[in-house]
Amino acid sequence: MRQFRFAAVLRKYSGPYFLVRAKGGQHVKGKWVSAEPERVQLSGSIQPVSTRLRAAEGGNYTETDRMLYTTVTHSTSELIEYKGLQYTVNESPDREYSDVNQYLLRKVVANAPV
Repeated sequence: MRQFRFAAVLRKYSGPYFLVRAKGGQHVKGKWVSAEPERVQLSGSIQPVSTRLRAAEGGNYTETDRMLYTTVTHSTSELIEYKGLQYTVNESPDREYSDVNQYLLRKVVANAPV
């Protein structure tokens, strides 16, 4: 299969974002104290989900969802921070034909019903 190389184009339009990793914590005097999460700066292009895609999927996507294009590999449920907002990696379709990965990011809502 032919491999398309888009990393050079992506570099022109990419910007910084952060991968947030929980470090755990420790017990202090019998109480659990969470450690500060580790923030790793990465580079990629975060774009809004297109209106056509939102309509085609029956409203499954919202205006707060984003698409991430990057050369970094992420797994689902990782936490991404971009411009002060936090997103979780929701979908990661296979892209064997390209050197750029595409991910669907869903905005983290603190008061979302379970």
